[in-house]
This record gives sequence, C-alpha cells and structure tokens, in this order.
Amino acid sequence: MLLPRDEFSGSATDLHVDEKLWEVSRSDPRFRRLIGLGCQWLNMTGGPPFAALSGEQQYALVDWMAHSDFDQVPRRFYELVREAAIEMYYSQPEAWHGLSIQNPPQPLGYKPPWP
Repeated sequence: MLLPRDEFSGSATDLHVDEKLWEVSRSDPRFRRLIGLGCQWLNMTGGPPFAALSGEQQYALVDWMAHSDFDQVPRRFYELVREAAIEMYYSQPEAWHGLSIQNPPQPLGYKPPWP
C-alpha cells in the first residue's frame, strides 16, 4: 500500500486519493494516456490481470516497477502516479495529523511533471 493508515491519519484510499487520480485522468489527456498505458501494461505481464493477483504478487510487481528502467512505461507510470498520489494525499488537512505542519507542504499546489 502506497500510503497506509496509521495511528494519526487515514490511508490514501481513506482520503479518496484513488478517486482524485481518476478525476485528473479525465481532465488531463496526457495523464489519462499514462494511466491507460500503465494499467494496460499491468494486465499484460504474462499472468492474470493485476486485480486477480494476490496482494503479495501485486506488491512484487509494483516493487519491480519501482526499480525498472525510468525510460520505460512501467517505471514512468509508477513514478508519476506515485508522485501525484503523494501530492494529493498531503494537500489534505486530514493527512497532517501527527506532523508538525499546519498548512499543505506546497500551498500553491504542484504543476504536473510534464510541460
């Protein structure tokens, strides 16, 4: 799990980061293309579709993506989705419990990592 629940704040899913990622993909054609290619790749790895894998198998696949070639779809997908999810998570006050911040880390937001 990318941002799990702990004693201070909820998980990324609790804070609806997954829904926010889908919202961005609907409004940004480049992000939508990245999501589409990444999900397609996840389902074409030679075994069952990603959703049908066990949690351990999903973790192993995502771990492999995190260490793969940055210039290929799996790593680029991993890095950009991870970056967007972390930004969406920490932009919410519910994620700050237990941290020594009172404002979002980047109050003006972040531009997407593409021109």
